[in-house]
Amino acid sequence: MAGRRGQSVEEKKAMRRTALSGHPHCLPAVRKEEKDGKLYVTVKYMRPRWQRLMGGAETCERTFGMDAYGRRVYELCDGRQTVESIVQRFATAVRVSLPESEMAVTKFMRTLLTKGLIAMEMKS
Repeated sequence: MAGRRGQSVEEKKAMRRTALSGHPHCLPAVRKEEKDGKLYVTVKYMRPRWQRLMGGAETCERTFGMDAYGRRVYELCDGRQTVESIVQRFATAVRVSLPESEMAVTKFMRTLLTKGLIAMEMKS
């Protein structure tokens, strides 16, 4: 039976298992500061080509703030743990169900990935 976007249920399950087996790790930060109960992480990134052509600097810094929940997930991204183990630890720590934890943690990790704060290693 085909699901959304032409993927079968088995394909979706395989993709989910693969994603949960990844080992996220924090990328180097320019600085990390704690202020008012939040963690602020500053990273350096390359500006898009069009910004550089318009006279922008080649690199710039961007700071992201995380509340206690986001910080907990971010700090568990040590490269040794799988996404699945982080989901389980988060569920236990904040007393939510595994499905709720999986949804929240994976969504936040996607944000961390797109912002350049973490990378995902897929080990064999």
